[in-house]
Amino acid sequence: MVHTRGRQTMIEWGSSRLERILAKHGERWRIEREGLVWTATEHPSAASLHVLVARDLDELERKIIDSERRG
Repeated sequence: MVHTRGRQTMIEWGSSRLERILAKHGERWRIEREGLVWTATEHPSAASLHVLVARDLDELERKIIDSERRG
């Protein structure tokens, strides 16, 4: 069963949501879906790695924003 939100399906909504997040944060973060979770990976320097994990794109974006605010 496909749930709809207005004229967009939830699949399309999630896809456009991902496109928006990538447009905003994609230069710093590599964003992928692995099974049931979303991951965002950042390499701020050659010697460091920052990985965020979330159940959905909303949670992932909140974590990315929080991480970027902390510097």
